Amino acid sequence: MSDVGSGGFKPIGNRMMGRPEQKAPEQKLREVSDMYEKHFLREMMKAMRSTVKEGGFIQSNQAEKIFREQLDDQYVEKWGERGGIGLSNMIYDQLMNKFGVAMGVRAPVTKPVGPLAMDEKSNLALKPFQHPGKKQALSYRFDTESAPGAASEVKAPWDGVLLGKRSLADDQTLVEIGHDNGLKSQMVFKGGLSKVSTGEKLQAGDTLGFLSPEAKSLYWTIEPQSEPRPETVSE
Repeated sequence: MSDVGSGGFKPIGNRMMGRPEQKAPEQKLREVSDMYEKHFLREMMKAMRSTVKEGGFIQSNQAEKIFREQLDDQYVEKWGERGGIGLSNMIYDQLMNKFGVAMGVRAPVTKPVGPLAMDEKSNLALKPFQHPGKKQALSYRFDTESAPGAASEVKAPWDGVLLGKRSLADDQTLVEIGHDNGLKSQMVFKGGLSKVSTGEKLQAGDTLGFLSPEAKSLYWTIEPQSEPRPETVSE
């Protein structure tokens, strides 16, 4: 029996109807970020155009104004294709930090197990401070001289990868870790490192090094991994 309908046409099955494209959450956030940047650029172009006063005997007609707006839109699109002005990346990072966990594209931040053991017996004094040039970072100072017998092992706060290590002045050591939860840790302390290599995978609680007996403080700075490389913090 033919499947031709009464009107002489074959019915269109579901297989001919394409499903809407399912976009990944990261792509949705990126598109929203790009949209806001382009909106900002268009408003900036309008503001720049408004500063140019028309004069003389020839005035722009409506068609010329429409063409000028379309040309400005093309400029904005080209800027976006070439990477924009960086505003989109800033917005994307902020959206990811705020909604990434809820959207399932970023792991929730669990309680850290380092960089020093913090328990009832440690008696460590933890003081927040403002990292120079890092307004969006969280920075803490562990005072060890006021806690006799405090644990000397420096540990990885969360799972991640060792991004780098280097020796500083006054026998201090700097360590950077890129964590799986999207954060980055920088630790500066007086002491030495254990046998860990750059690029090595770390588990939360892994020993990174040891404080020297004369160490007074350990500095810990936390920031999103997309932020610029932090400056060295030292006494």
